[in-house]
Amino acid sequence: MPISYHEALCLIHTRVQPLHVKQTLPLLKALHRISSRDICAKMALPTYPMSLKEGYGIAFASNTTCYRLLTPPYPNPIPVGFGVKMCTGESVPQGINTIIPEEEVLNQTDDTIHIGLHANPFTHIKKEGEDSEKGDILLAKGERLSAQKITALASQGIQTLCVFKKPTVSILSIGAQLVRGEIYNSNAISIAARIMELGGKVVDCIVCDDNEEAILLNLSTLAETSDFVITTGAMSCEDSMCRLLEKRTLPPLFHHVRLAPAKPSALSLLHSKPILHLPGLPLSCMLGFEMLGVPLLRHLQMHLPFLPSFISCINQKRITCKEDCVSAIPGRSDGSHFISAPHYEAGRLTILSQCNGYILSENRAIIEEGEEVSFFCFTYPPVS
Repeated sequence: MPISYHEALCLIHTRVQPLHVKQTLPLLKALHRISSRDICAKMALPTYPMSLKEGYGIAFASNTTCYRLLTPPYPNPIPVGFGVKMCTGESVPQGINTIIPEEEVLNQTDDTIHIGLHANPFTHIKKEGEDSEKGDILLAKGERLSAQKITALASQGIQTLCVFKKPTVSILSIGAQLVRGEIYNSNAISIAARIMELGGKVVDCIVCDDNEEAILLNLSTLAETSDFVITTGAMSCEDSMCRLLEKRTLPPLFHHVRLAPAKPSALSLLHSKPILHLPGLPLSCMLGFEMLGVPLLRHLQMHLPFLPSFISCINQKRITCKEDCVSAIPGRSDGSHFISAPHYEAGRLTILSQCNGYILSENRAIIEEGEEVSFFCFTYPPVS
């Protein structure tokens, strides 16, 4: 009996064991990897109040626009109504409570500056600990290391990071036409590229005939060398992969999932390794990987949350969907609006090259123009 998409995700989460192998890497080699623990700030940054502008630090007085400039050594604190020359990034002397940028000074002599009436206290000064307080979590366990996160870690003098091992993934493509070279194996190359984008390591891509014995032999070999195996093709009711699942030679965790166009898709375990079985038609294969393979890959990597992020967009064109399942509709978003691809039948080959993500529709026949939809981007944040 077919199960729901939600039930399939629950089975992935509860029946597939994440990888717990850890390794310590230099920061740059750890880029895009998943942190195995919380990384906290060892110290407050900045360690002192800092000027954010080139100009003059003043001890602000509300009743004056003329400030006398001091030269080192400065009194401590700087008296009200006085100021000092300051550079960007310089430590702010005690008593100085605002920075006047050089371009906002109206008049200047050797020992005085005149400023406008618009000046306010506490501007252009970064307070001690404003970037990070000691103990702040800079990178959470289960979070992916980005170039932006590296900034926070490197500023604390952190040079290495303990991360989870990259999942190793192999792909078995099944079909006589592939074996004979009559069609190119675009599914395997596309999935392999997506796995690499998501932090996995592709160790093998193999083609075999639609033959039960050949499929089992190849799967057994790949399961020994990989953390995760994906098959494509041979999932129609008369095909070998489908028969192996139906006879429970490969006992499935699930076989029939109410998905469109990723039907039929299945998941089995071999030697405790997850085997994701995807259909061979190009769009159904790739969207099946997005809906089932991406959560599984994130789960193996301990990447939190389990499901990828989505944003809310406004649908720009009326869409027809499958009414009795979860439908994935590919298209493009500019971050606020979504427009579906002109065609999204299972056999479409290159339509995803015109898309930057997809939406999900559950048990609905129509999505009207102007409705709010949840958009899953292939790369986040979405780009036009």
